[in-house]
Amino acid sequence: MVTIRAANWEDLPQMIDYANRLVGERDEDPNFGIVLDKIQAIESEATWLSGKLTGMETGGQPLLIAEAANGNFAGSPEVVRGKMGEVFHYGDLGISIGREFRDLGIGLELMKTLIEQSRDMGLKI
Repeated sequence: MVTIRAANWEDLPQMIDYANRLVGERDEDPNFGIVLDKIQAIESEATWLSGKLTGMETGGQPLLIAEAANGNFAGSPEVVRGKMGEVFHYGDLGISIGREFRDLGIGLELMKTLIEQSRDMGLKI
């Protein structure tokens, strides 16, 4: 089905393609729930990915991707810890799944992964 793994630099081209396909879906349906509202350029995505990978190397949370058996980018889960004070023990969860990979149970697997990651981070669930 899919492999959930940490992202790396080689994923950048597929990440950009994936993000831009989601932007296209948002253009078709503004209520789709995607926060990206414009086509992503390689420069901005490279900067974003660099920050994520640097954070991973210094002990931060991993940037995960769901990779299909054919090597295609199927989705992305993320949990982001609250920034400070009383929300530091809470996190925001986000999951996106490519159109061609929906309704296959991938979202459930990504949610299970996020719950485990949240617990590992000491977040309340």
